[in-house]
Amino acid sequence: MFAAAGISGCATVQINTSASPHPDRQAAWCVLTPINNTSTPYAGGRVQQQLAALLGARGLSHVLVAPAPGGGGPLPVGEGAKDQKQQLAWARHHGARYVLLGSVDEWHYKIGLDGQPAVGFTLRLMDLRSGQTLWSGAASASGGSREGLAVLSERTLAGLLKRLLR
Repeated sequence: MFAAAGISGCATVQINTSASPHPDRQAAWCVLTPINNTSTPYAGGRVQQQLAALLGARGLSHVLVAPAPGGGGPLPVGEGAKDQKQQLAWARHHGARYVLLGSVDEWHYKIGLDGQPAVGFTLRLMDLRSGQTLWSGAASASGGSREGLAVLSERTLAGLLKRLLR
């Protein structure tokens, strides 16, 4: 297990991961919508798009984005595990070798004068052939008062993916 904590100004980051399994970068990867355990609508979809872009930036050329499960309502109130099962079936049907799945556990600005952003994530890399989890990680971060959620989220997710794709 690897742990890292960084302090930059008022920002803090905590990342814990298992060892990198050195996955095949030429294989098809699919990013599922992370389960949104926050009160912020669309947080899972935002993170899914960031993960797909970051994987591409790290050299993966075949990244699929599983479509969001249709809820039919005005807000994306998901059913967590049931939604991920549907997306796993989609990923298998479209020939993905690996899926990246997880959760968004924090996505907000802290209440107070400074309104600091805070994010928290879990990620798992699963091999669709075997059904095994090859890698897992968790990260949380809080940023400075002049930092946006998207910036903090991207930096935190990039830290997780850096450990996955060593």
